[in-house]
Amino acid sequence: MYEFIRGPLTWACFFLFIGGMLFQVIRFFLITKKIHPALVTPPPGYNRANRSGISRESLPMLAAKLRVSIVGVDPSMTFFTVMFHIGIFLLPVFLSEHNMLMDGLWGVSLCPYVFPEVVADIFTGVIMVCILFFLSRRIFLNHVRSISTIHDYLVILITAMPFATGFLAVHGFFEYRSLIILHVLSADLIMLLLPFSKFVHSAFFFLNRFWIGSEYSFSKGSRRG
Repeated sequence: MYEFIRGPLTWACFFLFIGGMLFQVIRFFLITKKIHPALVTPPPGYNRANRSGISRESLPMLAAKLRVSIVGVDPSMTFFTVMFHIGIFLLPVFLSEHNMLMDGLWGVSLCPYVFPEVVADIFTGVIMVCILFFLSRRIFLNHVRSISTIHDYLVILITAMPFATGFLAVHGFFEYRSLIILHVLSADLIMLLLPFSKFVHSAFFFLNRFWIGSEYSFSKGSRRG
């Protein structure tokens, strides 16, 4: 059973994950339309040499935008969100156990760039603290609890499972094989759900920021819904 879960089942989930993400990316471009920016004639005296960069006049406008954004309204949420996403992207890639597994399966490893065990434990701790913060907000803040559904709590639980079971298995808590099976199954479940649940924001974050123009975009945007 362990070999089936670690092998064929995980590969099947991986290919479904890739297929689902490609479907969502294609769907994004199908439901949005390309826009053509209006041609505007610069006013007399406009200095093209200074058309880029942040001017003194734009700094108050930038500060005003930050005050009404999530950064200004809820800085603690911003901090924990940033730390959480850094952790969940870096830890699985640079974890020594994962790299040993990749080396055994495909002959590919990031060694010697993997995290030492103490660094991996710190990352795991940061991720779990962030998850507890997100869960506490949904439980104790009225305006968050009122819009939360069972789906939101399940997403938090499913996200925590791979990190909790992996940490417990590595440090010898409970029965190793059972924890590893739960660890792999929970990671497979995330791969299956990611393209078709709230997890999909991991892909749409970049699509929206680079292709849809808004106050939070990284570019002017070339498409609209």
